[in-house]
Amino acid sequence: MPVIHSNETDPVEYAILKLPAELVDQIEIRFAQVHTRDHFNPENWRSEQLLPDPDRPGWYQIDLNALNIADGTYEYEFILDNHTSQPIADPFADEITRFGGYRGIFHILDGKRWRAPFSWDDEFANELTLANNHQLIIYEMPMRWMESAPEKIRQVGLGTFEKTVFAHLDDLQKLGINAIELLPVQDSADTLNWGYGTRFFFAPDLDMGPPLDLKFFVKHCHRRGIRVIFDIVMNHARLCPLSYLHRLRYFLDNTDEERGHRGEDYGALLFRYWPDAQGQTPAREFQFQMADYLISEYHADGFRIDEFKGINNWEFIQQFREHSWNTQQALFPGRPFIVIAEDSSRRAIITQPSDSNPNARKVTDAMWNFNFRDELRRSMQDSIETEWGQPSRKTRVQWMISADRSWDDWSKEEKPGFYDMAQNVNYLTSHDVEKDSEKRMMNFLLAPLLESQGYCGSVNSIRWLADHLNERDGEQANADQRYLHGVALERLRSGFCLLLTAVGIPMILAGDEFGDVHDIDHSNWRLKMSDPVDWERRDTGSNNLELWRNVAALINLRKTHPALLRNEITFFYFHPDFNRNEGTRVMAYCRTRNKSLGRNEQVVVVANLGEQSFDSYILPWYWMDFSRIKELAAPAHHAPLEKNDEGSVRLSLAPFQVRVFIT
Repeated sequence: MPVIHSNETDPVEYAILKLPAELVDQIEIRFAQVHTRDHFNPENWRSEQLLPDPDRPGWYQIDLNALNIADGTYEYEFILDNHTSQPIADPFADEITRFGGYRGIFHILDGKRWRAPFSWDDEFANELTLANNHQLIIYEMPMRWMESAPEKIRQVGLGTFEKTVFAHLDDLQKLGINAIELLPVQDSADTLNWGYGTRFFFAPDLDMGPPLDLKFFVKHCHRRGIRVIFDIVMNHARLCPLSYLHRLRYFLDNTDEERGHRGEDYGALLFRYWPDAQGQTPAREFQFQMADYLISEYHADGFRIDEFKGINNWEFIQQFREHSWNTQQALFPGRPFIVIAEDSSRRAIITQPSDSNPNARKVTDAMWNFNFRDELRRSMQDSIETEWGQPSRKTRVQWMISADRSWDDWSKEEKPGFYDMAQNVNYLTSHDVEKDSEKRMMNFLLAPLLESQGYCGSVNSIRWLADHLNERDGEQANADQRYLHGVALERLRSGFCLLLTAVGIPMILAGDEFGDVHDIDHSNWRLKMSDPVDWERRDTGSNNLELWRNVAALINLRKTHPALLRNEITFFYFHPDFNRNEGTRVMAYCRTRNKSLGRNEQVVVVANLGEQSFDSYILPWYWMDFSRIKELAAPAHHAPLEKNDEGSVRLSLAPFQVRVFIT
């Protein structure tokens, strides 16, 4: 597989299949036209021998253009040392098939290897452009979740590129998101799972669609002004053909084999990233090739690196980021690009130049902000607990919103934050929903509300309630349950108000925008991955649809308001008892646009992060020209903002209610 250096694959290079192998005497390729499966017998297929690559010891190659092959579509595999019963697929295959095993696909036209044409000429329509990193609103999309089972007996995710384009992209454009973070779409050994065990790193997952469908998906995202960020798994591989061809060259025997020790292998093989005895790094080169291919062939707008902590090699990831940026800018000068890390160790320093980083340069552009998710969830249940010597509640809430520092409640320590909003990806929920503290935000908020009134807050009970808000087959949830469901949706709206006005890149898990809930046990690590979005729920009740509309309004505000496209923030009010255990949790902040408080084009947020309800709450106010003030994504029930006296206003605040004003 050649490294791609241009937008058009070199037809001569593309015709040459190259393969690494260890301790073999010969390698053969055997192949047959796909349409001859009516007498499927691979041992009778045509076979040709690969020759050693004169430029790369340990590699073998064959030129398909020199074999005088008839036109058609072929499936192929490799045989090592005449072990015909143990065929090996091509780890560099860019298209695969499944019939009695997995194989690569190649196409021949006029006697030459050929790739089906795909035109990117109309990639951008109506003068739409791709958002820069500080403008991003990311939609985390497990492709398998984009199609829900109609019978709802057990949700099974089998979404495809094609279905997503025609069923969802228009609605996502209306929602306003401008980036999709795709959970892994390269072929994995998993069918119903998320795909975090890549098998073929250059081929789309067979269950999601062929290469043309993935290109079609990306192009139609771009035509709507939506960037596509590929979630890639570089820590490990599962059943990758490289492990059968040259295992020790590409993979570790154990996690202690590399310096610094490696993390979890998730039942797969860990890639080997430190140089070998000859100073070579084949696994790094393999990942560089993958990046080049996803950028050149699929116009990737960025990468999200899974299990950054487990890879535990900052120098390599830094090289990967810089290599990817160089490739992308060479092909698409001026287009935005981003490399995001999932670092569960929560080390913001990787996003910044620092003497502690390799070469004193940043390692990635951004990282998932686990601490934002955790602190926001504690805030929405008034469960931030502090001890003597630790930062106060007030300080921790300020850090959560401003991101200039952070509190890691696992290690009980203050950690450095971020100095630019494009470095931290904030979110309410991600696909990792296994723990009770991580489950879908609607379940997280609704379960304690139900339990406080004597109802069951289990997954099954909440699922039943979500599906019986309106009369269906003569059965309907009672008025009290429907009221509590509405309260949870309103609190979820508050969570989005904080997410979309905080300093950072906001990310939304598919389905959260209208309050979807779990259908099966999220605490089971297998089942949690087979629980796709139930798209019918957006229109089940008026409250769900109203949440969607409010989220759309907040997204538009985040993308367009000049104050939210900058880093500056001022906290201008905390109730005097905010830090006390039983204190009032009302606070207010302003995204100032680097102007003094009271100026136009600012965003003001007033938040009640406690259980108390206020029909009329008075707080200081700097924007007294009310003709210029507008409330956005307003709560369902609220008293409007009113002047109290000079320099203060009154407004209503329900428990855990957040209100957003623009000036």
